[in-house]
Amino acid sequence: MQSQALIERFNATLPEQERTLEQAARNVKLGLERDSEIYKAFTQLHFFTLTVDFDMRVMLRALLVDPQNRLTAEKFLALTLEEAEGAVGRMIGTLIKNMRTLPDDSGAGLFDHDKINDAVREFKANMAEMRDSVEFNKTLRLIRNTVSGHIVGDDTGVQNSVIWVLTREGVARTTEGVLKSQIVYFAVSVLTALDTLSRGLQLSLVKA
Repeated sequence: MQSQALIERFNATLPEQERTLEQAARNVKLGLERDSEIYKAFTQLHFFTLTVDFDMRVMLRALLVDPQNRLTAEKFLALTLEEAEGAVGRMIGTLIKNMRTLPDDSGAGLFDHDKINDAVREFKANMAEMRDSVEFNKTLRLIRNTVSGHIVGDDTGVQNSVIWVLTREGVARTTEGVLKSQIVYFAVSVLTALDTLSRGLQLSLVKA
């Protein structure tokens, strides 16, 4: 019942989230055309946050619909977790730096800087559990190297791929098994962090 409710929720919300993502992509295009490093950094951060959020929801839905996909779906789901921690974090750093060092930027007055800082603090707090899990971050590194090896085809990547496949050999390909997965557990908490960040960024826009 729990998994079916989640699937139905994804079915109901994903189309609207895709439209929101498309609008954010158009905003990035506008950002590249404007003479504002702050506006560009903001639109890129907002778009990428929504992208990682959307990708994660799609893969979670795929896992719940067909748990037999665990070997591959969990691998790529884990990559989105690393993007949430690493890439989103770096883009936040770029936006905050631009806000601090470019007071005369033409986009400086478009946003409430305090609200952006509040959204960033909340995001970091929501990410703390995953960030501080040493064992889980070892798993993320293994998966990252696995996917890198799959693309590049080097010996280390192949070895890491072998380790990943063998460690997944005994996991249950069932809905119950998926719901007990550590990767899925952290994905759900990271979704909360990403959603809170994207909403906070949206609220930081100063209305004319």
